[in-house]
Amino acid sequence: MSKMIKMAFLSVALMVSSLAYAASDKVAVFDVQEAILNTEAAKKEMKAFEARSDISKMISDAERLKKDIAALRTEIGKAGSAAQEKQKTAEFKQADFELIVRKLNSERQAAGRKLMEDIGPRLETVVKAIVEAEGIGLLLDRKAAIHADPSFDITAKVTAKLNASGK
Repeated sequence: MSKMIKMAFLSVALMVSSLAYAASDKVAVFDVQEAILNTEAAKKEMKAFEARSDISKMISDAERLKKDIAALRTEIGKAGSAAQEKQKTAEFKQADFELIVRKLNSERQAAGRKLMEDIGPRLETVVKAIVEAEGIGLLLDRKAAIHADPSFDITAKVTAKLNASGK
């Protein structure tokens, strides 16, 4: 999902960069990922994602395995001759845990791609409108800035406009 968001930001930045020459010297920053994830649509999608029976089962299985692994590791130090058997069990459970986490991450990435497909075109329009309305000459990714006063951050404005355009 991170690559998708970076690509969306890059496309927005390239689109907006042509406006930089005609705009004033105002500088702004925003966080694409935060702007999208804070939208009502994204929150709704995340709730729906986590409510899916297959996803909720994977999450509960992962949590159970994590607890089991921690308990086994505690027992290994105390187990003496049974330590080797408990170590094997812990390794198997760790492998199961990692597999579930990979599946969950894959499902999250797919959900993120779907969200980007839904919100991406509106994001470009919203950012362009804010840049033009506020006369922003340079728009940076907030994560790329070493320091930016909160007054330069348009993330909340982008989220608000995305919410308004989604209704």
